[in-house]
Amino acid sequence: MCSVIECENISKKFEDFKAVNKVSFSVQKGELFTLLGPNGAGKTTLVKILTGQLSATSGTAKVLGIKVDEILKNDLKYRISYVPQEQLVWDDLTVYENIILMGKLYGLKKQELSQKAEKLIEDFGLKGHEKKRAEKLSGGMKRKLSIAMALMNDPLLLFLDEPTTGLDVHARTLLMEDLKRLKNAGTTIILTTHLMEEAEALSSRVLIISNGKVISVGSVEELIEKHVGEKVLQVGLTKDSDDFERYLKEHQKDFPDLDYVRIKDTFFVKSSILSTIMDDIMKNESILDDLLEINIKRGGLRETFLFITREVYDNSVVTIEESPVRKEEVGID
Repeated sequence: MCSVIECENISKKFEDFKAVNKVSFSVQKGELFTLLGPNGAGKTTLVKILTGQLSATSGTAKVLGIKVDEILKNDLKYRISYVPQEQLVWDDLTVYENIILMGKLYGLKKQELSQKAEKLIEDFGLKGHEKKRAEKLSGGMKRKLSIAMALMNDPLLLFLDEPTTGLDVHARTLLMEDLKRLKNAGTTIILTTHLMEEAEALSSRVLIISNGKVISVGSVEELIEKHVGEKVLQVGLTKDSDDFERYLKEHQKDFPDLDYVRIKDTFFVKSSILSTIMDDIMKNESILDDLLEINIKRGGLRETFLFITREVYDNSVVTIEESPVRKEEVGID
């Protein structure tokens, strides 16, 4: 399989701050490769390096076989598209005019312009909005328009930086369906996000990054199997969760592979004998008095991310206040 991106020990330093720290990975043709991490992890900085907008402090990287510091001098730059977090549309132009203008900037001929514009309008659910000025569009429709514009050059590589940021649940769901369609069509996509659900639903592979460092990389299934396992016990308490934590620590002596992560009063527990632990909890009256929920569920990317970041920061407990894992980022309501 052909490598579209080859990144080796890339670092970026701003004065005394290292935004990206010796990052290495490769992306294969046709992958939807996700850079997953909390805000400030270094995702956008890395994307700007790979698109030639920033120079790396050290390390080497190639995109489409071109050294990143030579991208802007090469004609292949016209086959790379980048959609930043900010909405980059012309508000005083209509939907159709925005798409046509982008095609003209890429040098498309008149007949090709109209054919591609009409197809993208259809594909991205913009039909009926062609004559509407961009300033009148919702956030979700603007984001769809931005991506449609970025596809006018039939890119070999598409960078999407936090594409669903600021969208409501409905708009995010619709846009995720668009991204699945692009992935299934074979478009190579680099996606940055801090949303677990998004990464789990879309990714061919995921690179987890935190504080500028690569923490782990692999398919969603590989990451879950390596860091969490097939099942995880979730326990929610109304109060006195410190007592439950003491209970877990005491039982780690009896169950050596018992491990857990704590998010305020919710605990995620992994062990090879979860059913035994659950039965034991259900017999403990002091815990039952404060028990809000308890269930054994499939291990997912959210739990994987929590255990990985706990390991990174070397904390026995991950709480909202003590780590960069935020409540909204892990999807805990």
